[in-house]
Amino acid sequence: MNVEVTIVVSTPPREEDFDSLRLAAARLTDHPSSITVQMEQTNDRISLITNFTMRTTAQYKVVGDISSQFKFHTFDIEGYEDIIITFPKSGRGD
Repeated sequence: MNVEVTIVVSTPPREEDFDSLRLAAARLTDHPSSITVQMEQTNDRISLITNFTMRTTAQYKVVGDISSQFKFHTFDIEGYEDIIITFPKSGRGD
């Protein structure tokens, strides 16, 4: 299944922040090659978006694991404001 984790920040990210997001996704994915991380900026909102796949299972069973991994690996991201976890029907750009 497809997973998208968006971390909303108020300050520009560092390269280490992208590495932390990749590491969090790597702990959860069933296909490491599926991991992508990108940044989108709209007005004063900066979104760090991580996409990856996981073995298909009930979303309620894994959302806590996803949240825990990303919170653990992003505790030091400056300007951290929010985390949004979604399960897109298809991969980004499909």
